[in-house]
Amino acid sequence: MIRELPSAPMRARTVMKDDDRTYLQTPEQWTGFLSALVHELRTPLASFRILADLLAEAPQSRLSDQERRYAENMRDVVQDIQSLVGDAGELARLLAGRVALRPSEVVLEELVDQVEEAVRTRAWDGGIALTDFLDPALPHSFRTDPDRLRQALVLLLGAAVSHAKGEVFLRLERDDGNLRVVTCSDGAPFAEAALQSLFAPFHDGVRAARARGGRSLALPLANELARALGGTLRAENREGKPAFVLFLPAAGS
Repeated sequence: MIRELPSAPMRARTVMKDDDRTYLQTPEQWTGFLSALVHELRTPLASFRILADLLAEAPQSRLSDQERRYAENMRDVVQDIQSLVGDAGELARLLAGRVALRPSEVVLEELVDQVEEAVRTRAWDGGIALTDFLDPALPHSFRTDPDRLRQALVLLLGAAVSHAKGEVFLRLERDDGNLRVVTCSDGAPFAEAALQSLFAPFHDGVRAARARGGRSLALPLANELARALGGTLRAENREGKPAFVLFLPAAGS
């Protein structure tokens, strides 16, 4: 005997129209969402980093050579993700106007030393030489936010190292009382069609540098830092070599 089972009651469904959505519609909502996402990612990434460090630093007798390489690779990947998340959080704060600037006098020679020190290990690992030049016409110091300027230059120098074949040049020049910083490498020139979009987040030209340690948000973040400091940042090819040119007015941030 075959019995027909009663059909399940129909459930009413509410279809949300595109114009009914009230979230992630404005730049402010997007930056708020990005900030919240970064905040939620920091804690599990920090825990993962601790575990990766413990594995990579375990006694030689407990891990095989292959297992140790796996642990070291895992630690490097977590470090890259932490850097990316940190850049995303900083970018969100800049876009939302929540970054407070603290201008003071920056000793330019000390600034160059600090920036080069921040990327020296990465450059050495890639066989990249760092060369710097300070224009004799420059003053001893320049008034701006030292932390934000240092952060922008570290990002630009790191991006140049990622594109370089063997050498990166950092030049600080005087421009009618203003400051111009040129970061140039001996790598392949930028494609002319990509020059205007290199500072867009996750642009292909930036993502391609990840194979040598580049980060997809480094240039967009450097660009927003330049804006916050009252300056401009552009990419160009100088004598067939890729270069980033940061211009800061003497008036300060």
